[in-house]
Amino acid sequence: MLLNSTSLTEHRTLAETQDIAIGDFLDKAARAILPAALLRPPYGRALEQFAFSTQVIEASDGDGGIDVPDTGFPIGADFIAPHKTTYDYTPPLKRQDELAKRPTKWGWSLSPPLAESKGGEKSSRRMVYSFAGLLTSIERLVHRPDPFSLRERQDLAREVQRVAFEHLASRILLHLESSTTFTGDTVVVSGGVASNSFLRHVLRRILDVRGYERIKLCFPPIELCTDNALMIAWAAVEMYEAGHMSSLDIGPIRKWSMDPTSADGGILGADGWIKRNDEWDASASSFYGKDDSRGNAEIFIMANDR
Repeated sequence: MLLNSTSLTEHRTLAETQDIAIGDFLDKAARAILPAALLRPPYGRALEQFAFSTQVIEASDGDGGIDVPDTGFPIGADFIAPHKTTYDYTPPLKRQDELAKRPTKWGWSLSPPLAESKGGEKSSRRMVYSFAGLLTSIERLVHRPDPFSLRERQDLAREVQRVAFEHLASRILLHLESSTTFTGDTVVVSGGVASNSFLRHVLRRILDVRGYERIKLCFPPIELCTDNALMIAWAAVEMYEAGHMSSLDIGPIRKWSMDPTSADGGILGADGWIKRNDEWDASASSFYGKDDSRGNAEIFIMANDR
């Protein structure tokens, strides 16, 4: 989800996925690409580590299957240890470069999502995200009858992330290029996928080469990106300090929009909110300032798993 945020409770939805979320996509891509011996949750992190590990070795058995021998290749939990990587990545200089396929030495290439025009509509410029088609392409590749080596799987893991992350970045660029009112200077990325170091690298490189060096990128510490309890607690503190409390008789909400113009009224549209009294309000200090306003709008990517 891509949002334009102007205060704690004021968020305008710019783009949402039309099929599956990027976190779900990366999990399913990992299950399709990684050999069983290396597949451990969290799957998205395993995909990143597999893609950029320098310890990947060629190992195929006589039937063309994948064998991972005990010769120093990290397995399971050891495989997701923090690492420092120098990425061999060339960002797309123009919009047409974003939509072009990049052939690989293996003879296959991945089509960027929404690169085609359908029904007279320019899909490539629609403010939506789509990852289902890319997942289908991956599954077709790995289930082909030809042998699929470990190193080819590693290259596929890298290419999958590149295409997916450039797709994320493309909607930020479309908004920046088309908006005449946006005055913000920050892109905030949150959720489990925000822990991906390659995503951080791709976003920074693309913004820079497309003329948006002034845009700052803000990420939570990697170890906190997947801590759902902390995210909920942080949001609760923010709302409390801004003068909002909730009653004890509220129930779970299956889908809760952050946009106040949506049918459910956004964050404050849910039943159960209690406004704190003036004495408490006077002593509270919102993270965004006394008037609960940041002054400048921010783009906020919620890179959720679901």
